[in-house]
Amino acid sequence: MQRDGARPSSAWSFVLPSQKSEIGVCLEQGVLRVIKDFSLVLSSQNINHNVTQNEHGPWEIHVQEEELYAAQTQITLYKQENPDWERETIALPMLRPSLQPLWFLLIPVVCTFFQFSNFGITDFGLADAGRILKGEWWRLFTAQTLHSSNYHLVSNLISGFFVFSLISFKMPLSRIAPFIILAAACANLETALIMKNYRSLGFSTTVFAGLGALATLEVRVLKKERLWRRMVPWFAAFLLSVFLGVGHEGSRTDIPGHFLGLAMGAIAGFAPPKKWLRWGEPLGKLDIAIVFTVYAFFTAMWIIAIK
Repeated sequence: MQRDGARPSSAWSFVLPSQKSEIGVCLEQGVLRVIKDFSLVLSSQNINHNVTQNEHGPWEIHVQEEELYAAQTQITLYKQENPDWERETIALPMLRPSLQPLWFLLIPVVCTFFQFSNFGITDFGLADAGRILKGEWWRLFTAQTLHSSNYHLVSNLISGFFVFSLISFKMPLSRIAPFIILAAACANLETALIMKNYRSLGFSTTVFAGLGALATLEVRVLKKERLWRRMVPWFAAFLLSVFLGVGHEGSRTDIPGHFLGLAMGAIAGFAPPKKWLRWGEPLGKLDIAIVFTVYAFFTAMWIIAIK
């Protein structure tokens, strides 16, 4: 597929829907990850092109009219060599390596490190129903960053990595992470209202909120065929929660918090625009800003907690 003497171009550009592409012939349209693959094919042949998003959602790749035939030829060859390229929506996608969950999981890692280093922050941050109902609302968030043991931390990191990796396959994790955090906080508050002697800590409620959000994201991208078929992701997430919710710590496991986290996370899954889920959304400066905002938020929560 390589042209003689051609050098691959180094990058491809996004054009906002409100802008007109300088290259006017639309070669292909579809989900972002497919269009990105096509873009890499054209880049390897040094074919100039732009990638833009249609106002209705699909991503498009545009080429100059004089290079249309060459571009069509390369894309045709790619499709012949990769017969699975048309799979745009996968109900249960295979887990692909992703670095996105690492920034999120760094929060409980750092806070638990300070907790286990005898800094005495556990009592300041755990979810205590009596203190929460008396106005110490920050515990709804700080409790998500603490753990009772190394096993507790590692199990939450492993399960969290799988759940958040699946979310990042569908959309940038940073776009929904604040809603997952809020969902876990709501679950802690609801549990405190139900159980007056409630005391809990751990990132597991956040992980279950992420699982609920993932199920809703899957429901929203399924085609509207039969109601029971669209409910499958929710049903699967619930069954998984039944197996994971009890855990291995007996009565110490925060079962109400887990299932309320799942329910609140399912609601949080409606926050992202469906266009992102259906057609894809690239990482950008907004995602970096959200990551640092989340870090700043938890820092502020702990400053309030220990002052």
